[in-house]
Amino acid sequence: MSETKAPVVAAVDIGSNSVKMTVARRGPGGKLVELGGGSEPVRLGAGVEATGRLDDQRVERAIETLLRFAREARDLGATRLVGVATEATRVAANGPAFLARVTAETGWTIRAISGDAEAALSFRGMAVETDLRGQVVAADIGGGSTEATVARDGVIASAISIPLGSGRLTDRLVPDDPPTAAAVAACRAEAAERIAGLALPDPSLARLIVVGGTGEYLVRLVGEELPAVVTVTAVDAALERLAVLSSEALARLIEIPAARARVLPAGVAIVRAFADRVQPARIEIARSGIRTGLLLDALDELEPEPEPDPDRGD
Repeated sequence: MSETKAPVVAAVDIGSNSVKMTVARRGPGGKLVELGGGSEPVRLGAGVEATGRLDDQRVERAIETLLRFAREARDLGATRLVGVATEATRVAANGPAFLARVTAETGWTIRAISGDAEAALSFRGMAVETDLRGQVVAADIGGGSTEATVARDGVIASAISIPLGSGRLTDRLVPDDPPTAAAVAACRAEAAERIAGLALPDPSLARLIVVGGTGEYLVRLVGEELPAVVTVTAVDAALERLAVLSSEALARLIEIPAARARVLPAGVAIVRAFADRVQPARIEIARSGIRTGLLLDALDELEPEPEPDPDRGD
């Protein structure tokens, strides 16, 4: 299929912190060619743990964001708009009502997925850009949950969703802005407790790969670009800086919205807890694979593999 006629797909991830979109088509060699995208820190999951419901104002903001993303995706040639909703939507009492509105009003085909499905989807997408040889622990840190995947040479051995996220911890343990060192330490301790029972590979052999917005913004804070490798010492230094920076100051420093900066200290504390548990020689930071996995699935449906030609003996 020529590049000019290749179908264009938009994929959106409705997370507890942000609504993110990627628009892409298939390019030469089957690689994805990204045409555009966007991210909006809706914080849909804020308060869900306390109330059991998605906040009405945040729902409206999510709908507005999805409508805008739909227009932008179609302007880029997208003919299919697909997506998933994760932890906040799947646990909220009004999550199904929110998804019904999304379907009726925005043009997106969205499904709420389980934590295990989220982990598998993220891992598939991550494999496009990341070397997954050897023993790997992949931590996809979201706002309301963290998906931990253990794999060997690209084959998943186990995948689990943990009710542990940067937004969730911030709502519960970080009342002050800037956060205190004690609050950041409490986040790290809570994360360590949550992941203590994970069945992990031999620490001396395992690689730790962190994906998601937390990893991306941590990389910015330490002055690197994705994909990147950071040391545990660098993470410790980042946590010290985060404990004294207000969300507004942090937002200006690494050029992200203040609402997203507000939950970053808790997210980096989760990274540090995983480092304690896995004991890697270094921490690898990669792009989130959820939207890539969605795009691959949708393009596989639109561009099925050709049937073998019996005359050629394939």
